[in-house]
Amino acid sequence: MLAYCDYIAKVISEAMKKDADKYSSYIDNVGKTRWDLDTSTGAFLSTRKTISVIDKNGKAYRVTIEEVK
Repeated sequence: MLAYCDYIAKVISEAMKKDADKYSSYIDNVGKTRWDLDTSTGAFLSTRKTISVIDKNGKAYRVTIEEVK
């Protein structure tokens, strides 16, 4: 069965970036979507995606999208 982690991560990331562009937003920065890859070979490990977010006070967050099996 297909997993839509890429699509869901893209929708979430775009929505947070749009919100961050507002003057009154609590979001300061939205990082790029990171894939779950092997650090030595770059091989695909899973469909999990992560997005780093920083709020207006400098606190960092990690948004994770992963398939539940």
